[in-house]
Amino acid sequence: MNISRIWTNAETRRLRTILTVLVKYGFQDVVGFLRLEPLVSLGRKLSKSSVPQSLSRPVRLRMALEELGPAAIKLGQILSSRADLFPPEFLTEFQKLQDSLPPVPPEDVEKAVEEALERPIDSVFAEFDRHPVAQASIAQVHRARLHSGEIVAVKIRRPGILDAVEPDLRILGFLSDLVERNIEDMKVFRPRALARQYIRTLRKELDFTHEARNMERARKNFRKEPSISIPKFYSEWSSETLLVMEYLDGVSIRETGSFDKLGTTSPEVARLGARSILLQVFVHGFFQGDPHPGNILVLPERRIGILDFGMFGSLSPDRRDLLGDLLVSLVEKDIPFMIRTLERLRALPEDFREDDLSADISAFLEEFTNRPLREIRLDHMSVELFDLVRTHRLSLPPDLSLLFRALVIMEGIGRTLDPAFNMIEESRPFVHKLIRRRFEPETIFRNMRSGAFVFLRTLTHLPAEIEKLVTRVRDGRIRVDFNLRHLEDLIAEMDRTGNRLSISILVGSLVIGSALIFASPNGPKFFGLSTIGLMGFFVAGFLGFGLIIAILRSRRF
Repeated sequence: MNISRIWTNAETRRLRTILTVLVKYGFQDVVGFLRLEPLVSLGRKLSKSSVPQSLSRPVRLRMALEELGPAAIKLGQILSSRADLFPPEFLTEFQKLQDSLPPVPPEDVEKAVEEALERPIDSVFAEFDRHPVAQASIAQVHRARLHSGEIVAVKIRRPGILDAVEPDLRILGFLSDLVERNIEDMKVFRPRALARQYIRTLRKELDFTHEARNMERARKNFRKEPSISIPKFYSEWSSETLLVMEYLDGVSIRETGSFDKLGTTSPEVARLGARSILLQVFVHGFFQGDPHPGNILVLPERRIGILDFGMFGSLSPDRRDLLGDLLVSLVEKDIPFMIRTLERLRALPEDFREDDLSADISAFLEEFTNRPLREIRLDHMSVELFDLVRTHRLSLPPDLSLLFRALVIMEGIGRTLDPAFNMIEESRPFVHKLIRRRFEPETIFRNMRSGAFVFLRTLTHLPAEIEKLVTRVRDGRIRVDFNLRHLEDLIAEMDRTGNRLSISILVGSLVIGSALIFASPNGPKFFGLSTIGLMGFFVAGFLGFGLIIAILRSRRF
């Protein structure tokens, strides 16, 4: 495979490095499926995997992603939200991925801040701590004080991270295309679309102006919620590589021993955290996709603070309506309506079996809807739900997968703080309100008005569309295309079967003909045997042996 025409030498070397690491961790089969073995370094080809095969495949994949660096680590962290694609053992390993790069040297930090500000660092900050208070693979955060006296957090993008990540993003697009073309079982998961989503997400995280907009939107959403604090940002000092925001002085949600000093308790913090994510999902339609403990602070006066606005999900009004329909179908146990809603979400594969899906949904509902809410754990429920999704190859939209992950993470935090915490109990009033809103006169009128507008628009354009259709029929430009799924595979299989049948007939004919020649007293002899008969048996044996090998290779008996 010659890729040198479109890629730089550095990108080609990076691709070879990625493939070599995959082989090192025992993923030779993946490299083989992608037909990229020639690019693996010779030394790695000879030594094969150097990682103990006793380690599970999910563990080895997590280790490979960690070795490949920031872009791969971010990929794993994002995939940890896709319970519709990966079983729990993979998600558990993805969630262990940690950013482990060393901090940027102080002199490089100062240089990067001054380049972003386009002025000396002392002209903006009266104090600036060169040592980070938090760090990750993309950025690190420093504490500083403005000349006005305000304490701020300064988030600076790691120098050179963009140049390090961009080649990996291009390679990911290339590999996702190969996966979709060469691995039949992966097509249903739409690797190209998944790669595009990841690339968009990571590029947004690399651009701090996007995070600033998320922060401002969240701040507006929570302006009437005194128990939830969102830091303000300073637009005059912020840019694509630098984000200056209010410094929230609190303690980590893990430091339960410090809650008494702040005038709160662990159960109260658990419910505040749940309320924050439920408001984001069901009221604002704009939610933090990664609400892990490091992104939540406990503040004085019974408040919590939300940090890190890089990975946020958004639910459009239409998507929230569909979510409401799913919840209605869940409450009413209306399986046909649930399947129709999944069709509207474009979550069903073309070849799904409705009877089998209905039976599994019915079993799922029987398991979880006939028990008291306090006995249902969202994490257990989500495992069963996403097992059903993978079994039937459903394709959930990324925003809904991210939503489930956010709720499950927050339930885990809540149970750590309070063993009696139940996320489903906490969400019940929000769910009921969402369902009631679907049947409010205002909502019904809005839907009717929208439907009427679409109908009138279609009716207005109908005469022109009919005229176009008549013109095409008159000019003979109407063509009907039949696209039968798997037709090419069927034709190829019929062709192989026909060839084998022809060879079988030929072999049989040669054997019979040669036997008749042997029985004939006339014709040339070789050591007393018929020469032509011997040649016939030889050719028949050769063709028959080749036919047997072909059948064994195809494994179709």
